[in-house]
Amino acid sequence: MLNKDLCLDDKNIKCSCKGYNLDKLLQPNILIILAEQNMHGYMIIHELENRSMFEDEKADNTGIYRTLKTLEDRGMVRSEWVIEEAGPAKKNYMITDKGLECLSNWISTLELYNKKIDKIISDAKKVLK
Repeated sequence: MLNKDLCLDDKNIKCSCKGYNLDKLLQPNILIILAEQNMHGYMIIHELENRSMFEDEKADNTGIYRTLKTLEDRGMVRSEWVIEEAGPAKKNYMITDKGLECLSNWISTLELYNKKIDKIISDAKKVLK
């Protein structure tokens, strides 16, 4: 049986209460990066790691590639293989018009989340006083 307090005692547990497992936020972050510039998967991972979302943590490469595949399947990004003179071929990703529309939708969604989160914080502070 899982000890529910384990995440509070073990620094190695990546619990949501400590800001981990925010994988839903991968999608808008990837769309932002691709709206700025087309790039291949490894560079997307590097860019994500340099943004505040990861707070010096290593990104989950598998999760990022899974999100890229989902975005591509939904028509929000497209990809093409780029063959360079040196090194292996790389899959280059670019945002589509549908992806830009999705990113625009994320703005209102995140603003709504922000209001709800502010309410949760306020309620939590009240009960902990």
